[in-house]
Amino acid sequence: MFTLSIKDINFIHPLLNYLRIFFITPWYDFHKNLTRGLQISKICGVALIVLKIYCVVYSANDDIVVNSMSKQLMTQKFIFLGVLCTLICLDVVTVIKSWDIENWKTLFTNLQTVDQKLQNVDDLEKSVWKNFYLTFSTKQVIFLLLVVYQVNILSSTTQLSPIKILFLTGSVEHFVEYLVSILLNCLVQVFHSRYKDLNARLVEIKKAHIAREMKNLVQSYRILSESVHIFNSLFGYQIILIMFHFGIEVVNGLNSIFISFVISDVQSYYGYLLLGSACVFIVMMHNLLIIIIPIHSTTQEGKRFVDLCAKLQEEVSEGSCEAKSLSKWATISQQYVPDFSAAGFFSINKTLIFTVVGNVATYFIITIQLNESEYSKMSKV
Repeated sequence: MFTLSIKDINFIHPLLNYLRIFFITPWYDFHKNLTRGLQISKICGVALIVLKIYCVVYSANDDIVVNSMSKQLMTQKFIFLGVLCTLICLDVVTVIKSWDIENWKTLFTNLQTVDQKLQNVDDLEKSVWKNFYLTFSTKQVIFLLLVVYQVNILSSTTQLSPIKILFLTGSVEHFVEYLVSILLNCLVQVFHSRYKDLNARLVEIKKAHIAREMKNLVQSYRILSESVHIFNSLFGYQIILIMFHFGIEVVNGLNSIFISFVISDVQSYYGYLLLGSACVFIVMMHNLLIIIIPIHSTTQEGKRFVDLCAKLQEEVSEGSCEAKSLSKWATISQQYVPDFSAAGFFSINKTLIFTVVGNVATYFIITIQLNESEYSKMSKV
């Protein structure tokens, strides 16, 4: 399965088995269509979340941490709690969604059906560099190196143990968030590949068998659209939390640099803080972009199918059987244009990047004003 191309959904089974360890995907054997230890997975998932929360509280109950927090400004305390709460919420939502066996089962059954219709089963990836698991492994190594570097910086500047730094900075939850982002990106690529394949087959459709071939293509298109709705249901809230976490982490990084460089007397650590913040920014930007950009591209590819149906109608004789059949299937396809949304709250497209950047700039300006106001009061005292 490691050599299968993304055109065959069976390539994803090793990834699902790996993510099952972190309770991101359900304890369900998609290959054999068997549920395994659902109740045990729920107990273990809840126990894991409780354990993480305990480790965070235990790590925070340290004299160095308490003393450091007492010296921080209110914006730093608020952002610190905001980051941890967001990551814990993401953990909780991810574990709960992994229990939704029916939606997971329907999603992959639909994709397997589409692959059979498009005859992509057992399609192999010929290029080594395009192999999913090679890029996945490489990205994990880079991510872990960035985390190690960040933990090393914070450990040396705060004199805390690396283990406590891991829990206080949410690095463990960061890793789970990173894996969720990779899974989202993988599934979106799966959708994109199939929409692209449908468009290519529609362009090459034979007019002699137009009715039968159009029926097959539109059925696949409908199944993909239904699968997109399931995707929204399974991952909508995670996408919202990842976007919120990105915003608050960027504000946190900018705020820390501003306080260290302009207000406080720890300018000797400025270079280290800048590099540490850059590591977090790189990871968060990666998590956001590998979700939003592919989703926008996939949506455009899905809309192109409807446009091609309209163009194809212009190439057949008006009033002919082929024209009537095309008109029928084109009308049906218009009802199944893909729409990726964050749990129904808003549609996901590349304009969201500018929205997030605008919100980050706004909240950073607010933190600057609050910092200056609090610092001026402290100076008077």
